[in-house]
Amino acid sequence: MPAPWTLLGAPLDSSGASRGEERAPDLLREAGIARRLGLADAGDVVSPLRDPSRDRASGVIAADQLAEASRNLRDAVAAALERSERPFVLGGDCSLLPGALAGARIACGPLALWMVDGHPDALDGETSPTGEAADMDLALVLGRGHPELTDLAGEAPIVEPDNVALIGHRPAELDADVAAELALVPDAVDQTTAPELRRRGAGRVAWATLAAARGRPVWLHVDLDALDERELPAVSYPQPQGLSWAELAELLEPLVAAPDLAGMSLADLDADHPHARQHAGRIVDVLHSAFSGVR
Repeated sequence: MPAPWTLLGAPLDSSGASRGEERAPDLLREAGIARRLGLADAGDVVSPLRDPSRDRASGVIAADQLAEASRNLRDAVAAALERSERPFVLGGDCSLLPGALAGARIACGPLALWMVDGHPDALDGETSPTGEAADMDLALVLGRGHPELTDLAGEAPIVEPDNVALIGHRPAELDADVAAELALVPDAVDQTTAPELRRRGAGRVAWATLAAARGRPVWLHVDLDALDERELPAVSYPQPQGLSWAELAELLEPLVAAPDLAGMSLADLDADHPHARQHAGRIVDVLHSAFSGVR
């Protein structure tokens, strides 16, 4: 019987400005995410960030607060796994990923990362135009960036590049900024852009991703901006050429059912969007469909 799931709230907005992502965990709870997915809700395990200033040394907004929150999240994820539970980290934005993945690394040993995201999140404190750690989470877990975030698992990298699958991001042809960021992603990272997923079929991409995991524990991270801006405008940085709801559902069902899935995280709903409640309901519907395949 699969391990039970535990919801861990991580209401992090890495701008430090209390944007809508900070309130997303509560909105998704109101939409029934815990009840419908069968999650035991352990409450929020980190505090929101309240420092909008960019640290001079690291280039990261709220660097000290984020490091503390990441350590707390790491410890909560590790503790859940050590209790034979599977953590579902509910964000917030993608700044939750280093802490969540570090906790899984500590509890499970070397692992893989399946990252479904509209952006590669491969910037760092120098190259990010915003200083938001949500620009940097892939770079951080691969060992590049602020040491207090790259070393959360005791050593860097938290995950090796050849154990990462990046899925649903936009192609370099979209614009020069996208191309420049993609150039920072190590060649060893397996990449499937949203248009390529559409050509191959979401189900085929999912099964190929499963086959490449080689039986090691896996963390699944879903940034909702992988969806096209027409499908889900309620994210901080919407983009065209993204996934449809149907493609996301087809992709997630096999991944959520993977026997080696250690845990997962969900990020980037803007709870301040005028239609956020409607979108929250759609998100829960898609996740419920994916989770129904494992019960």
